[in-house]
Amino acid sequence: MTGKGSGGQELVEVEILGETYSLKSETGAEYTRRVAEYVDRTAREIRDESGMMDQTKVAILAALAVTDQLFRMRDGVDVVKGLAEKRAERLTGEVLAAVEQGSAD
Repeated sequence: MTGKGSGGQELVEVEILGETYSLKSETGAEYTRRVAEYVDRTAREIRDESGMMDQTKVAILAALAVTDQLFRMRDGVDVVKGLAEKRAERLTGEVLAAVEQGSAD
């Protein structure tokens, strides 16, 4: 069930590990559901692989797993950004050299 809350927030019901949560979302119901489904899937995988039944421990391990993925992606973005900056500097140098050589001719 969704509805408009205060301040442009939307109330969205999601289910994680069989528990229903009503969340206020500024990003929209569909996005909020996708995020909750990802958390639910991650938590279920951890629970199924470990056999752990304590919901709190499973939730903490799921939070750690998702945060680990986030950090790894950020690190990957930083590496790609650094490579792109180096390449841009090299190409800028090549363009400037070509322009200088063209004006010298």
